[in-house]
Amino acid sequence: MTFSLSSDSIKTRLTRPSVSFIHIVARRKMPSEFRKQADARRREQRREALLDAAAAVFVRRGYHGALVSEIVSEAGAGQGTFYRYFRDKQGIFEALFDRFVASVFAEFSEMSANLPRNVDEYRAASVAAIRRIAARAEGNRDLLMLFVREGPTVGEAFERKLRGFYDGLAALARGYLEHAIAGGFARPCRADAVSQALVGMAFWMAQQWWHGRLPDLTIERLIEEMVDFAFFGFGRPAAGGGQGAVR
Repeated sequence: MTFSLSSDSIKTRLTRPSVSFIHIVARRKMPSEFRKQADARRREQRREALLDAAAAVFVRRGYHGALVSEIVSEAGAGQGTFYRYFRDKQGIFEALFDRFVASVFAEFSEMSANLPRNVDEYRAASVAAIRRIAARAEGNRDLLMLFVREGPTVGEAFERKLRGFYDGLAALARGYLEHAIAGGFARPCRADAVSQALVGMAFWMAQQWWHGRLPDLTIERLIEEMVDFAFFGFGRPAAGGGQGAVR
């Protein structure tokens, strides 16, 4: 059996580019900025996959028992890929902590963008932000306990990160408190000392709750109790004076 092509068919084949050829040309003409953005997204996705895998391995094995080879196996990646993003095991452990810290501070973005105008707004915004943080913390409970338990044994660099996290929260609390004092809906006080006390109370009570030492308290109720103590101390809201008035 033989086949023949007409002159018109040959002309069509020579003048009509193939689909693959069109794709190559289009890719070459793709704006370089668009390509850069697409590549950046892929790199970020690979990095996030490695972080997620590291979180699972660290929780399962502990920091000191985990191996880079286990992390890349969990992620379905190669060791070369790992070292393009992280210098070593400690590097990815610190990056995991940084990711969590960034997510915590992000929960205060709405409150920072819309600063409370009175004590009731201040209290409501505080409760809402702390509830969001508590939900995030509960979803990462094992990893957070690992940070607290093994973090100080990782090295001085990680200890500084932990202290920086506490100090950052205290600075945020101080900023809100100073705003309230300036607005006349919080009493004058040493905002630097009070903000440290508030953060210390929050961390201590969170650990008590996580360890089951407050079995009859839901996390929602615990948050309400802590916020009310911060706002009212041992006093009581005045009748008809709103939640912010104390007698």
